Amino acid sequence: MRSGVVLANEAIGGGYRHMAVNCPEIAKEVKDGQVVHIKVKDGNEPLLRRPFSVYLYDREAGTVEFVYAVKGAGTKIMAGYEPGDEIDLLGPTGKAYELKEGAKKIAILGRGVGIVSLVSLGVSAAGKGLRVEAILSGKTPDHVFGRKVLESSAAVVHEVYDADGSSDVENVRKILERSRQEGAIDQIFVCGSKRLGKLAYDFSQEHGIDGYISLEERMACGIGVCYVCVCKTTKGYQRVCKDGPVFPLAEVYG
Repeated sequence: MRSGVVLANEAIGGGYRHMAVNCPEIAKEVKDGQVVHIKVKDGNEPLLRRPFSVYLYDREAGTVEFVYAVKGAGTKIMAGYEPGDEIDLLGPTGKAYELKEGAKKIAILGRGVGIVSLVSLGVSAAGKGLRVEAILSGKTPDHVFGRKVLESSAAVVHEVYDADGSSDVENVRKILERSRQEGAIDQIFVCGSKRLGKLAYDFSQEHGIDGYISLEERMACGIGVCYVCVCKTTKGYQRVCKDGPVFPLAEVYG
């Protein structure tokens, strides 16, 4: 268990909030794609922690950032956090994204709150000199975030929406193909949508590249003991909190 102090907790549109927390212990250890579990309130109601992918982190500053959708009782409590509030954190947990040695270009596909787990990956990859092609999907422009952060790291960003039909799988496929024609894509990463996951899998198989997906499942213990978050893969049932949340696309869709 780690103690953190809320630095900011602001609404950013689309029902999302962006929260920054000072927690040097987690900031020092966290890797792209990992999860932190937050105890939203003292006592037994709500009883379970809420799992959140890390949006951004700064090891030197000792900060971690989250973007979350306000939906249930837990996140409604979190929406009331104010700067200076202390919170109870567990993590980081789970497997992280891994960049292939020698990779020069990656594609990241995120939809809705699934964008969260991919932003730090994009920033890290761009910081290592890789070209990053990011496709961010949502119902409307209000449901898409992360563009400024990624573009400040020199990533190429495309936003697609349900509202104008641009989020259609075939259009996303066209964007990927255009990007590939401009330079080979070495890896593809996806989170937040089954249809985008299937698209990423098909694309990875067609072009012989590594592909990974971060799965979103309800979690209870967060440490692999309770088996609430199991998912079926080609290796049998695996725990998203412990064996994931990042899995090879071939294990999920193969």
